[in-house]
Amino acid sequence: MSDTPKSFLELDDAPVKIQPNANVFTPVSSFQPREGATAKQDSNGTWFNAIGLQSSEAHRHVAKQWQAQCSPLAELMESVNKIASTKRDIVLPETDVRLKDSTHLTDGTVLGKKGMESLRLFTDIPSSMVSYLEEYGYQDQLTTFVNDDLDRRHIDWTSNGKEPRNFRVRLRENEAGDEYVRAIVSERYGVIDNQDALEMIINALPSDISDVLASHINHDGDDMFGNALIPDYMKSSPDSDYGVGISFRNSEVRNSTFKVSPFLFRAICLNGMIWGRSNSEISVNQKHMGKIDRKQLQEVVRLAIITALEEGNNMLTLLDYSKQVKVHNPLAVIAELSRSRKVNFTIEQGKAWHKGYIDSLQEAKGDLHDKSAFGIVNGLTRSAQNYSGSTREHMETVASEILAPSIDADLQAISKKWGRINANADSLPSNTVQQYAYVAV
Repeated sequence: MSDTPKSFLELDDAPVKIQPNANVFTPVSSFQPREGATAKQDSNGTWFNAIGLQSSEAHRHVAKQWQAQCSPLAELMESVNKIASTKRDIVLPETDVRLKDSTHLTDGTVLGKKGMESLRLFTDIPSSMVSYLEEYGYQDQLTTFVNDDLDRRHIDWTSNGKEPRNFRVRLRENEAGDEYVRAIVSERYGVIDNQDALEMIINALPSDISDVLASHINHDGDDMFGNALIPDYMKSSPDSDYGVGISFRNSEVRNSTFKVSPFLFRAICLNGMIWGRSNSEISVNQKHMGKIDRKQLQEVVRLAIITALEEGNNMLTLLDYSKQVKVHNPLAVIAELSRSRKVNFTIEQGKAWHKGYIDSLQEAKGDLHDKSAFGIVNGLTRSAQNYSGSTREHMETVASEILAPSIDADLQAISKKWGRINANADSLPSNTVQQYAYVAV
């Protein structure tokens, strides 16, 4: 969590029996502030969220210190629009797009790494082969292989009497003002650029966006993802115990779809960790393919966001007994979970997880978390703070998913889940387990 003990979540021993509306918000296992906790004002009019951290009237559920690390959504939009002014697309016959060398097209245009990767996807050359040829200085051979595969693709297509195809070449300027290719896509690519995606989200909100906060933003000009934290007064029930957020992502270079996922949350702590989160099933996942009906897409985005703002009784409840659920060997459990198909962490991430677990034991009440499911999950959320972008997002998602089998799980169900994890961890060879051990330098 954080170096400040006050930010730690206190979990109940007693269940809270409030059922979410499963038709709207998909249950997501997560932590829950203690029973009866809610955002409230003190006698001086200062707001505090459900985990006792100072917040504000506009964002009652978001720690004020985290708000200070966010930026207005309007500023993000301004930044995205500024970068967009340095971009352009050109449509070329497929036969005109070939390599002069591994970093340039035949017309001399610089080919960025993402541009090279997007071009490779039109060949049968594996990415590992490209990496090998580049690493060992076989750039000339790489150029020949890519061009030969592109020629073969064109011949196979036209030999069947089909009309020649085009490529859309996506260009942008770097900081020095030099233009380069950031992506090469097919003529069927459906363009939804980052400014289009943000504009749709902003247009779906019911009023001025000056108080909407951009949180956990990662935007490199091509790929963008993050959260928009909606002020409480935009909700149909401003006094609800739940805040509303909009998770969004988009890629202009084939790395992801345009996705919007509204969510409810109980509180956000000092380092931005979201507690008590439930995602809406009414979400948007638009592929960049074919002709896209912008008007229809805007309406789907509006529906998804309005659903979140009208959350009513769609409240997340998680029966959290994780401090009572013991683990036999924390390192082995971390190794087992890191290696599982669903988690699929690197060894580096597993070591970071183990370090986060060790560090969390130094927290106030850390001894209570030793060898417990809570301690394992708490260590993961702590280690995730050292990462950014999609890696951090994946680590934090895993933290919420491994805690309990379902949103309404009881102690027996959670214990059964972690019992299986313990059993699998106990069977791991010791040399495998030790690969994930953090060793202080």
